[in-house]
Amino acid sequence: MIQRPQTLFFLAITTVCLMLMFSDTVFYTTENTFTNELCQVEYDETKMIAADGEDQESNTWIFSFAAAVGLLSFVSIFLFKNRKLQLLLSSFNYLFILGIIVMMYVYSLNMQYFEGDGVNSTFTFYSLIPMALIGLNYFGARGVRRDEMLVRSMDRLR
Repeated sequence: MIQRPQTLFFLAITTVCLMLMFSDTVFYTTENTFTNELCQVEYDETKMIAADGEDQESNTWIFSFAAAVGLLSFVSIFLFKNRKLQLLLSSFNYLFILGIIVMMYVYSLNMQYFEGDGVNSTFTFYSLIPMALIGLNYFGARGVRRDEMLVRSMDRLR
């Protein structure tokens, strides 16, 4: 049912995950100031930009976790008749969003892209997107819980 507010939240999660998977959204940059080499970590790939060219490596784990979050949210939209399963899928979404955050750590702070001094590393504003996913998932699950409470209140004998 499209008129339910949680449907809009689940649709927003799906849209954000599609944006993460198919756009060039950089969430971490590091630069070696001595050699002017630059490394940009995106949600779908890591780009090593050197003086002689550009090298790319795929971030398959972040990409797969974002795909799982988007897919589970999209499936949850159409499970409006089975609210318990909808809540279960939104609970699994929390785990996959946590996986995105862990993989962001692995691909950024845990990797030593450049050795020695003169390394500037910064997170961009787009590194807060998984926090927005957590919020959207919370509001979607809260709407499903409210629907469940409303249905149960109507089932009582009066």
